[in-house]
Amino acid sequence: MTFFFWKDPVYIRIRPYFHGWVRPYRWNLIGGILLGIVASAMTSGVPLVLKELIDKIFTQKNTHYLVILPVAFFLLFALKGLAVFYQNYILRITALRMVNDVRKDLFAHLVSLPLGRYGREGTGALMGRVTYDADRLQGGVANTFRDLVQQGFTIVGVLGSMVVMSPRLTLFLVVMLPMVLIPIRKTGKKLKTLSRRTQESFGDLNQHLSETLSSIRLIKGVVSEEIEKEKFKTYSDEFVSVQIKTAKYTNLLSPVMETLGALAAGIAVWAGGYAVIRGTLSFGTLVGFITAAQMLYQPIKGFAGAQTDIQQSLAAAERIVDLLSVPEEKVSDPAAKKVSSLREGIEFRSVSFAYPEASTSALEEISLRIPSGSFVALVGASGSGKSTLANLLPRFYEPSKGEILWDGVPLSEIEAASLRSVIGLVTQDVVLMNQTVRENLLYGLSREVPEEELVEAARTAYAHDFISALPKGYDTRVGERGIFLSGGEKQRLALARVVLRNPSLLVLDEATSALDSESEWVVQKALESVMRGRTTIAIAHRLTTIRQAHTVFVLEGGRLIESGTHDELMKTDSRYKSFILHLMRTGDVVPEEIG
Repeated sequence: MTFFFWKDPVYIRIRPYFHGWVRPYRWNLIGGILLGIVASAMTSGVPLVLKELIDKIFTQKNTHYLVILPVAFFLLFALKGLAVFYQNYILRITALRMVNDVRKDLFAHLVSLPLGRYGREGTGALMGRVTYDADRLQGGVANTFRDLVQQGFTIVGVLGSMVVMSPRLTLFLVVMLPMVLIPIRKTGKKLKTLSRRTQESFGDLNQHLSETLSSIRLIKGVVSEEIEKEKFKTYSDEFVSVQIKTAKYTNLLSPVMETLGALAAGIAVWAGGYAVIRGTLSFGTLVGFITAAQMLYQPIKGFAGAQTDIQQSLAAAERIVDLLSVPEEKVSDPAAKKVSSLREGIEFRSVSFAYPEASTSALEEISLRIPSGSFVALVGASGSGKSTLANLLPRFYEPSKGEILWDGVPLSEIEAASLRSVIGLVTQDVVLMNQTVRENLLYGLSREVPEEELVEAARTAYAHDFISALPKGYDTRVGERGIFLSGGEKQRLALARVVLRNPSLLVLDEATSALDSESEWVVQKALESVMRGRTTIAIAHRLTTIRQAHTVFVLEGGRLIESGTHDELMKTDSRYKSFILHLMRTGDVVPEEIG
């Protein structure tokens, strides 16, 4: 049956994780179980007390019981009320704390995943695992231990009371038990499927919402609001559609259980009534038995209703475990080599790379050398592999074939955290937190930075003047993704942040391609200042950047097809020359710049 959730294949799969989440709260759960047993015992005693109340007082006219039985009745309900209150309270706070632990584990795991995982699953869908799926576990934890334990003991206790009062009538009702279990089982199976669909559709909805809000400037710029509204409507309608189906099956149990309860009561009245008329059963026993039969309805209903929460929780737990099962990126490794600078240079030896699930390679047999202190430019059309090559350096991805050497040591032998600490990455899409300028500049630094050093870094990046003009200077909030700043200002903040990290290797990924000419001039001056004394790799389409390079590497279709200085390559019938002439025709390069 579906309520034997410990036999469910999904539960068997998630059990190691579940036990780890439950273990810190095992005494809370044991306390909740014991309180459930107390509440069940008090409930089970009600029909017996009622039987004695009628038989002793109303049938036998025994006034001695006029005081005893009402007091017993009161104590039963008072003790049951206290037990239920403390059980619900304990289980509720336990579920909240346990889910909080799960949520923290999920977040810690998310930020430790390899970068490639974020390409396969959208940010919004991953957010849904941390929020919606984790919340779904609360009902499962609290209701499993409350309903399945308390209601289970109540059913057993009430049936025990019924056996004491009339074994024959009890047998009539027990024969009907399969009629009750069949709809519970069928409904539980359907709810499990619908629960997973609900969580998946919520992930799609959340993903679209996340993408829309993070791209709102683009959406407004190309006037695509109506398109996005229609997409959101589709996702939202699908989410509601699945929830409506879930509501149908959830609410179907109640009328079914009520009908079966009425049938059970009718059988008890019919069979018991004849027994009372024949004198083989007391009137008090009949009333107590009918009361017990009616009292079975609520725990069985609660037992059945728990299936909704259990199945939703199992579906949510499976999705959570799917994510937790993805191996984390090993950033820190005490046994790995550490680096603090780049002394000799970087070498690519026959490096190939393909993204997961991609049909073609992004890089093929790349071999090149970048001496320490040099400035090299990576040039090529979009999709030629420039950014992929740069992303291999901080070990965001690992080569499929070949190796990359840092001062003669393979990157695979160098600790990723150590490697990334000496690489400064500046991209076209600058990432800024919705915090102050100061907090963004110091982001990721574990050391104390004096005010003088902070200001000097901003001056080096040509950022101090515009920062000082902000309403609160360095303590001005920049807005989500730096929305209150211009593109050039965001780039200069990114450069100042790199200066504070003082990396040996600077990687510029299209750092000026999205800027207007005035902003580009200022950022270019800042770049020259920041690049001084550092090994620099620039991915660029702007000739102002490319011409300064000691070596230009030209990529096409993931392969390195030629290299040399700007002047050398322009003197030959090279692919680079064709590329520059193409830029000139599109207006990205003016003839005077070619030289």
